[in-house]
Amino acid sequence: MDRVLCQGFAFDLPGFYDARFLKGKLALLSLTTGGLAEMYTRTGVRGDFKYFLWLLQHGTLHFCGFKVLAPQISFAPETASEEERKKMVASWTQRLESIWKEVPIPYTAPWYFGQ
Repeated sequence: MDRVLCQGFAFDLPGFYDARFLKGKLALLSLTTGGLAEMYTRTGVRGDFKYFLWLLQHGTLHFCGFKVLAPQISFAPETASEEERKKMVASWTQRLESIWKEVPIPYTAPWYFGQ
């Protein structure tokens, strides 16, 4: 990211968010975690995953002009059963079949942090 999303190409001052070369292009984060989904909730031991995503999706991708799609998160694939891992792959496959029809997420704090 540091080599591509740099000043003069991905953004400039002024010239960020809805400006520059990456304006309107789609971005999507595909992530895996070491913990279970319930660990990444507001009351979970690791906190709501959206808080972490705010920095990457809004602070970096949106800043550079991307329209950001909802992330694809596979929770704890290393400790999941083979059946659960197959479901993760099937979910990702199904999503990729219609990804161009997806609506980007809002760039607002309420989407990440609630009302």
